[in-house]
Amino acid sequence: MHVEKVLISRKNEILDFFEMEDSSRFSFSIYIYDTQEELVEGLRQRGFLKDPDYMCACFKDSDQSINLFEPKDNPSSCEWSKKEYDNVIFHEQIHAIQYAIYGVQPEWLTEGIAKYLDGTYQKGICYLLENYINQREVPAMIELEEEFGRHDYDSYDYAYIMVCYLIEILGKKEFLRMIGNQQALDTFSTHLVDSAVNYYNHKFLEEKESKIWILEK
Repeated sequence: MHVEKVLISRKNEILDFFEMEDSSRFSFSIYIYDTQEELVEGLRQRGFLKDPDYMCACFKDSDQSINLFEPKDNPSSCEWSKKEYDNVIFHEQIHAIQYAIYGVQPEWLTEGIAKYLDGTYQKGICYLLENYINQREVPAMIELEEEFGRHDYDSYDYAYIMVCYLIEILGKKEFLRMIGNQQALDTFSTHLVDSAVNYYNHKFLEEKESKIWILEK
């Protein structure tokens, strides 16, 4: 099965990020359905009644399960190809392993780490700032903590940039230590979104001015 191959082949990338060598204590179930429609129906039969018809994959904290479907060899134009779906599989596996290590954590953090690892933002933070984040008012941190994904902006953009910022200023080892300490996490998350956006805007402005200065010389 394609899904199973992806889960096995990419697991070590996640373990390396979290600096975990032994995954034997991790415990979660994996449900793989034949089609996306069967995935949605299967989730509803298991009690997840609010999942939308367009649900294509998910990790459920409540029963510690990864839920996926098997992509087709020759999908139609409106279906997921195997290549497109690979990162979805990887994304949900990140959630499952992070949950196995740390338990329940804020959604901005879990989604930010998954986006940091899954390659969604390959165009870089500068592109993200110029084309999306700087085009509107930065949301309040409490909004991202309590109402993630419920507004007309893309909450994942801010989750990603906050995780990038924390890893950059702390270093990955300290970042991993910090997210395992709820008190430390609460301290760092105060005004975090503003700090991250301001940090990268200032950083890229300095880089741009430095390049202009070099060219003028």
